[in-house]
Amino acid sequence: MILKKNQKLKIATILPYKENYSVDRASAASLWVSEFYAESRFKKYNFIYGHTKSKNYLTKNYININLKNLKSKIKSTTNEYADKLIKDLSNKNFNIVEIHNRPQLLDKLSAKVKTRFIFYFHNDPLSMKGSRKIAERLKILNSVDKLIFVSEWVRDRFFLDIDKKLQTKTEVIYPSVHKQRPIKKKKNIIFVGRLNHSKGYDLFKEAIIKILDEFPLWKAYSLGDEDRRTIYISHPRHKELGFITHKKALKILNGSEIAVVPSKWDEPFGRTALEASSRGCATIISNKGGLKETTDNAIVLKKTRFYKSMYRNKKTY
Repeated sequence: MILKKNQKLKIATILPYKENYSVDRASAASLWVSEFYAESRFKKYNFIYGHTKSKNYLTKNYININLKNLKSKIKSTTNEYADKLIKDLSNKNFNIVEIHNRPQLLDKLSAKVKTRFIFYFHNDPLSMKGSRKIAERLKILNSVDKLIFVSEWVRDRFFLDIDKKLQTKTEVIYPSVHKQRPIKKKKNIIFVGRLNHSKGYDLFKEAIIKILDEFPLWKAYSLGDEDRRTIYISHPRHKELGFITHKKALKILNGSEIAVVPSKWDEPFGRTALEASSRGCATIISNKGGLKETTDNAIVLKKTRFYKSMYRNKKTY
């Protein structure tokens, strides 16, 4: 699309209905959308669609879709969400519809709404309904004007067993961070994320207890929650802060010395590692998924050697 000077461009940005576009509970995709929206020259005509029970939206121009079938075992919430979006989008004549992270939603909307589509993958395409098969991914390529990935790792997963020459309409756009004025650091070690095995919280627990026992001037904090907890850290200088706002998490990282992101699963990107590094934290990450794309200065650990490596590197501080 070639734009004329001062041309108005109407954009609809569609989030997954489970993505909470609120200040209190925003996760990676919501933060990605809100930050790029804030810098867009078309934001006056950009409307963001999603579903949340919160009224404390991340940005203006957010349109909340009320859903009745969230807890229904008979009716499809995805179909209800798609039907309501189709009705609204069809009446507003958007120039572009951006869809984030739900291939099934793209399939339904592109069949009913006449416009240009951009699709964003925030997770592994091979783990998502509607993009696991080669035929499904080729259909996505043919349905969109542009395909965006949050990391090279995610793009490589999409093109597994597909001709790389078809990448011409694709791009990698990493999540963004704002510059932060450095402040005096405290001897804090920070974990941010779900407190479960896939995020490596068990590895963090094993290492941090021994580190705190040996280095009495240091403290540790865990930022996050988990509905089905099985891992708990019991130490007088460790504290769980629960799920806190993104702004508060950045403030804590800015004042801390070390951040640890020991994921066992393949992180599509690893926003926490990017933010920790941007705040001047000595950042320790695993080598899973797109984590290594977040920073050039992290200590990258192999999963099988994580505990010993983390402990050894901690002794240098």
